[in-house]
Amino acid sequence: MEPKIFDQIAKQYDTEDRVQLAHRILEKLKPFLNDTETSCLLDFGCGTGLLGIPLTSQYKEVLFCDDSNVMLDVVLSKIKAENLSNAKTISLADWIESPTILADQILLSLVLLHIPDTDSILKTLSNHLKPNGKIFIVDFVKNEKVSHPKVHNGFLTEELEQKFKSIGFRTVTSLVILEEKKVFMNEDASLFLLIAEK
Repeated sequence: MEPKIFDQIAKQYDTEDRVQLAHRILEKLKPFLNDTETSCLLDFGCGTGLLGIPLTSQYKEVLFCDDSNVMLDVVLSKIKAENLSNAKTISLADWIESPTILADQILLSLVLLHIPDTDSILKTLSNHLKPNGKIFIVDFVKNEKVSHPKVHNGFLTEELEQKFKSIGFRTVTSLVILEEKKVFMNEDASLFLLIAEK
């Protein structure tokens, strides 16, 4: 990930387009979230908390993790403004160095495309997931029209499913949840939801 870029845009990140896209993603995601009232959710690559903050009302605890401390400052200000006692932030470095911090569910929304080594991060996430836990990934379906040196041009869900199965996940399912205009490097794109259960 590129923390410096995200540091620079953190304060202006919550544009109307991003807020509305997060709302549409949440509407598609919520029906798949079970046993939340007794669960800890890790919002990994949380950005400004556009998805995780609304989910705090459903979960016992929500942990916000990001590589950008400026993004985490924005999340912290939202946590304080809404007086959320079940939410806290942690830097990526601290999270990686804390193998005892385990979540019941982990959410990555439009995050995986920014991480160069997909295999490595999936293994790390698995190590921070409790037995029978679930990982939810929302990201772009592979798009050949997109070419950028800093991001993946989306993913083939079949390939991601195989990666999860190869590291021991019992069930992995995926489906396309949204079709969006001019949303991925100014190209039309499909977004998928992948659910992997340990």
